[in-house]
Amino acid sequence: MKVHEEHRKSGPKNLTLAIFTVSTSRYEALKRRENIGDKSYELAKETLEVYGHRVKIYRIIPDDELEIALSLLNALDDEEVQAVIFIGGTGPTARDITTKTIRRLLDKELEGFGEIFRFYSEREVGSSAFLSNATAGTKEGKLVFCLPGSPNAVQLAIKKLIVPELGHLIYLAKRK
Repeated sequence: MKVHEEHRKSGPKNLTLAIFTVSTSRYEALKRRENIGDKSYELAKETLEVYGHRVKIYRIIPDDELEIALSLLNALDDEEVQAVIFIGGTGPTARDITTKTIRRLLDKELEGFGEIFRFYSEREVGSSAFLSNATAGTKEGKLVFCLPGSPNAVQLAIKKLIVPELGHLIYLAKRK
């Protein structure tokens, strides 16, 4: 058995996650009590649940550094939560600050996540794949992912990258 296969086998099979959708427009609409949908979150939740994982925390937050940072830190304080996913705010506009904010807080960034995500994305959307600043990393022995807000991008990241490696990554993140 290869080392990565041993790590996958040693890692937990059913994880508990927090998901935050980062979108000022959705946050403001929610404050106005408007009925808003969140297709990206719904796809993420459904896909994770199919593979035996559970979403414990879900919130829509604005594109605000303090809100993003506090959301991450509060989720990490929850002993049940093993991974946190941020959806949105990974693009090239001035208000896309999720990745920049999260990178400052990570203990270790997993640069390969963004690279392989853009590789798979290019097959679906062509050269615009490089506009994504998706990333992943570890913080306090837990996993953190920053994904684009597009439902297709979320589905791709969760099915092709996150779900296959969650147990493996948790196993490694908890090692000293």
